[in-house]
Amino acid sequence: MSAVDYSAWVELIHQKAEQLRVVFLQLGSSNEPARRALTSSHLAVQTVRTYMKPDRERVEGTLLLDNMEDLAVTSPDVAMGALRERVFADVDAGTRVVLLSRAPRIAYPAVVGSSLLDDASFAHAPVVKSNGPEGFPACVEDGTDPTPLLRQALSELGPELCASLDRALYESMLTGETALSTLSARELEALDGAGITAPNGATRSWNFSKHLVPLKSALDDVLSDDLDPQHQLTDVSAGLWKIERIIRREIRKRAVTAWGGSWRQQCLNADLTEKVLERATEEAYLAATSIKHLRDPLEWLSLGELLQLKDRTEIGDLGLNAAFWRRFGAQIMPIRNRLAHMRTLRPDDATNVVKWQRVLELRLLKSGTSAVS
Repeated sequence: MSAVDYSAWVELIHQKAEQLRVVFLQLGSSNEPARRALTSSHLAVQTVRTYMKPDRERVEGTLLLDNMEDLAVTSPDVAMGALRERVFADVDAGTRVVLLSRAPRIAYPAVVGSSLLDDASFAHAPVVKSNGPEGFPACVEDGTDPTPLLRQALSELGPELCASLDRALYESMLTGETALSTLSARELEALDGAGITAPNGATRSWNFSKHLVPLKSALDDVLSDDLDPQHQLTDVSAGLWKIERIIRREIRKRAVTAWGGSWRQQCLNADLTEKVLERATEEAYLAATSIKHLRDPLEWLSLGELLQLKDRTEIGDLGLNAAFWRRFGAQIMPIRNRLAHMRTLRPDDATNVVKWQRVLELRLLKSGTSAVS
């Protein structure tokens, strides 16, 4: 039996379901006692997988769909669409649905069309205020070991949010409210649900001492142990592939126009020519003794080296101004480097890659090389 009385919070969840019909509730492992209190209240409980079986019967009253986080890791696009259709069919028939998830809304991949998670109203977990993982309800009430529990809580947040924490706590070396100010509203909502932060009116605080040492230590382990490809990896990889090939093609066209048949020897400076020849002969062109033996020397350049060729008068800025290329470099180069070194992608990486791919397609492929105004 729980040492804490969750009855008032449980009643609030029931009331919200009664009023709004479909509710999403993030309740991580750190808040296991509250999860037990809710699942043992007066409602029907089914896992998502059971609910999606064709022979299931519709529930009268309030239905709590547990293990929603399963949809954040397996065939999420198709499953979420089918789940949304079934949930709203039941809602139309009078059922109230609570979507219970250990993962936050931000951990789920985007779906095409209407999203069940966006359609659902959001309900808050009980507020946890502590000065370290030892104060998490699962530790205080169940005696759970705080160190592995904190790792579990971070894992439940998903790799993208852990990457955002990495940027704030390690790369930017921030703490306190300043670190929190770098995170989005959805990210902060997720941290609250995991018990890592505590909302306090319009403000929010970490549930750790000033330097966040236990949190950073757990983050080290979680990011290091994350071996599975992220949902956005396909979009990011495909977009960067297309972006780089568009730029390479445009530079090659200008080089051929400027130098004709000798473009291979003339488009690179002496230092870069030597590097490219060395790379090519080590990996593929074993018999090549000159840059002119390579079909396309540009294929052996990094994106940064490729962009440097714009400084050649004969190549130029491809009809796009300097500010355009600065914005491109500031957003795309870090993503390319993250992918090249197999680091965790951040929440906006796929969005930025798709955006720049589309921009280059419109500016360089469909509209020629008109200058940016």
